[in-house]
Amino acid sequence: MPKFTDTTIFPQPADRRFECQRALEEDFQVFTSLAEGAGWSWQEIALALMELTEDYVMAMRMNTKSAENNAVPLPLNKTLH
Repeated sequence: MPKFTDTTIFPQPADRRFECQRALEEDFQVFTSLAEGAGWSWQEIALALMELTEDYVMAMRMNTKSAENNAVPLPLNKTLH
């Protein structure tokens, strides 16, 4: 099971990226070691992870766009001044 840390350690965006990377690093090493142990080359693993990452980014962008399109619009101010 992943051992993610609390996201409030570093409140700034750049620090949060570093903290996220740190939180994922140990499980990433285990994951890639398992893939290597199954016979995949580091190049195959890296390409597969990049493609999976691209798919993840596209799915998250679609979810964000869908949520924005489904947001309840605020009523327009109809005052004439």
